[in-house]
Amino acid sequence: MEKVIESNSKPIEITFHGRGGQTAVTASQLLAEMAFEEKFVDCVSIPIIGAERRGAPIIAFTKISKDRVIKTYDSVKEPDFVFFFDTSLLEIPRIRDSIKEGVTIIANSKKPLDSSLLPKNVKVFIVDATGICIKYGLMHSSGPILNIPMISAFGKISRFYGLDTIEKVLKREFGEKKLSINMAVAKEAYENVKEA
Repeated sequence: MEKVIESNSKPIEITFHGRGGQTAVTASQLLAEMAFEEKFVDCVSIPIIGAERRGAPIIAFTKISKDRVIKTYDSVKEPDFVFFFDTSLLEIPRIRDSIKEGVTIIANSKKPLDSSLLPKNVKVFIVDATGICIKYGLMHSSGPILNIPMISAFGKISRFYGLDTIEKVLKREFGEKKLSINMAVAKEAYENVKEA
């Protein structure tokens, strides 16, 4: 699939919603690295790290720009894309109410999201990231390592980067020893993400 990167005066802004231990913060960092590999001019990962315990809601942000330096490092208020590593987070009013019209959601889910929880013109893509991780044994002590399938699904739907870039970044970040399983997970997510 041909990559599509449009010049844009405003950075592309992405919000990650997850729970402690689901690797959403790492995903925000990896996404910035993927964009950098694809010659985006600037790529910024903004984790919000507090005293959250495993399982508690967490949030992280990434800003990427193809044609200019990013000058703001604050949290994202009007994202272009929103990740949900755990769809139960949509039941939290402050998170649900933060979803604005016109965003694209990438959700870790086997089934479509409840449309009554979303504005009318939101585009939703789903990928069974949990199921893929379990299938390939990509796990740690608190559950599936969701960052790789989620950022792979994002690469497919955004067309900002492809599997070649994903492989390059994963090899650099996690080493050759883990590359085979990481890429098996990445490919399955890339091929199976779908609009819901």
